[in-house]
This record gives sequence, C-alpha cells and structure tokens, in this order.
Amino acid sequence: MVGAAATSIRTGAGVTSFRADGAGPPLFLLHGLQVGQELFDGLRAHLTTSFTVITYDQRDRGETVFETSPYTTDDLADDLAALIQALGYARAHVLGTSFGGMVAQAFALRHADLLGGLVLGATSQAPFRTERTAGPVADLLVALAHGDEPRARATLAHLVPSAPSASPTEGASTHPDRGSGLMRRFGATHGFDTRGRLGEIVAPTLVIHGREDAAVPVADALSMVDEIPRADALLLADCGHAWENERPARAASAIASFLSDPRHPQTVPALLDA
Repeated sequence: MVGAAATSIRTGAGVTSFRADGAGPPLFLLHGLQVGQELFDGLRAHLTTSFTVITYDQRDRGETVFETSPYTTDDLADDLAALIQALGYARAHVLGTSFGGMVAQAFALRHADLLGGLVLGATSQAPFRTERTAGPVADLLVALAHGDEPRARATLAHLVPSAPSASPTEGASTHPDRGSGLMRRFGATHGFDTRGRLGEIVAPTLVIHGREDAAVPVADALSMVDEIPRADALLLADCGHAWENERPARAASAIASFLSDPRHPQTVPALLDA
C-alpha cells in the first residue's frame, strides 16, 4: 500500500477518512485535539520505510463524518478498533499524541487483542484533574458539566482562537458546525483518568516527551512509564509539545527501533489479511 491517496471507509456508525502510505507492519497515528491527520505530514515520511503508516481523521475533524452527538475517549478508541478491522488487520501498532495519546490509552485498555506496540507522545493520564486546572480550562469544564453550550463555546473560543492549524485544509469541505465539533472533542476529555489502570497494558510501550513541553509536564510522561510494565521513555532535548514536527527524524528512528526490537514479539502482520 505504497503512497495511497486519501480515501474513506465505513466504520460502524460513521465514515472515516484515512490515508495509508509505505510498506511493512501497520502503524496507526492518532492526532491531537484541533488538527486532523495532516498533523503527521512531516513524521509520516520518516516512518514509511519501516511501516504501512495509516493516518485518519477522528470524529469532528477533516472529512470523517459521524452523527453530531456527544462522545467519549472510549468511543474514539472503539472507532479506531472498527477502522483497524475494516481495513482487514488482525493487529496493529498504535501511536497517539496529546489528545490522541489519551485515545490510545483507552484503546490499549479496551482492545488489547488488536494492539501490537504502543507509542504515547506528549500525553497524560489525567490532564484536567482538579488540582491542575484553573482559569478558562476550569470554566470550560464547569460549562460542559452543566450543559451550558453558549458559555462553553465562548470559553473554548478564548482557549483555542482561530488559527490556520485549526481550520479546514485546502480543498476540504467547510463544516458549519466546526466550532461545535471542537467543543464535542474537548468534552470527550471530561473525566478522563487512567491513573492506576495502565498496569493492565501488556504491550511494549514507548513514551515520547519533549523536555520543554509547556502543555503537559514531563512528570506525566514519567508516571506512565512507572505504571506500564513494558514501557521505555524517550525525552527529546530542545523540544516542546509538538515533538512530531519539531524532531520528526529523531522520533521516527526511535519509534522504528523500538517497535522492531527482537525482544518484542513480532505479532503484527506486514500485509492486510486476504
């Protein structure tokens, strides 16, 4: 599946937009909160020599279409499971960064039978716990908890001002409810907390974090490494939250080495099942 163009496939109750490039074991990349699969345009090129790299748009991003109703990170994890199965894979490696790392954690806990190796980047087990949140983040969580959509929308606009990275890509459809979609995505994080649960993950796991990450403390990465039995860490110097674009070649080299380590069982097929 070398150099395949973007396309779409039905996955359960929705239609998921995805792209597959390269050759080798399948590696699914899960983007963050605002930006869709285009987040990985730089990293993809460094991974396709070792993997079939599948990027896709989660709900309320890009050209993926699901009904406009609230959902959770567990629902997004189930969407990934449906996509893996729809593409004919029995098992796959999964990489999630930031918000996508939360979805990847949920996937590892809910669908261990589909998971080969796991990569968690710039993410946390409980990013919005009470002792950490303040100001507009706390206001947004309160608004979401009380179903106050106008207040939540206004607070989210303050938190995430309009920017090219949060806008539709050139040539993509303009969705009239894009603001509501972003609010639904933020709402999916409400109550997310995997502390005390990651010990259940048996897959080999690589945790990647930028030492200068201002959004997620390095301590969050180290706590995941402490809890996951087969976890290693890669801390990138002079790198912030967007490690996949700040240090793509360095990160890709470490990812390829980790996922192909002979000490890890080779349980991920290189080709689609016939």
